[in-house]
Amino acid sequence: MSWTKDDQSKLDHLRGKELSGTLTEPEQAELAALMARIEAEEAALLAPEMARLRAEAGDVAAELARVESENEQLAQLMAQQQALVADTRRFLEEFDRRRASILDGFARIDGGPLHAA
Repeated sequence: MSWTKDDQSKLDHLRGKELSGTLTEPEQAELAALMARIEAEEAALLAPEMARLRAEAGDVAAELARVESENEQLAQLMAQQQALVADTRRFLEEFDRRRASILDGFARIDGGPLHAA
C-alpha cells in the first residue's frame, strides 16, 4: 500500500473539517479522491483473500450439498429398515399364532378320547 503519513495527515485534517462542517468544495473533492484511493488500495490488497474465501465458501456449499444428499439417503434407508422391522414383527406374531394353533391340535389329538385307553 502506498499510503503515507502525509496522506493520513491530510485525510485526518479533511475529515475533521468535514465533521465540523467547514469543508470547502475543493477540499471535498480532495477528500473524495483520498477515500477512493483508500478503497481501491484496500480492494487490491483484499482481492486474493476474498477470492480464497469465495472458493472456500463454494467448497463448503458443495460439501453441505453432499452431506444433505447423504442424509436423505440415510433417511430413506432408515424408513426401509423400520418397515422391515414392522413386517418382521407381524410375521413373528402370525408365526406364533399358527404355531400355537398347531400345538393345540397336537394336544387335542394326544389327549383326545382315542388315546385314553
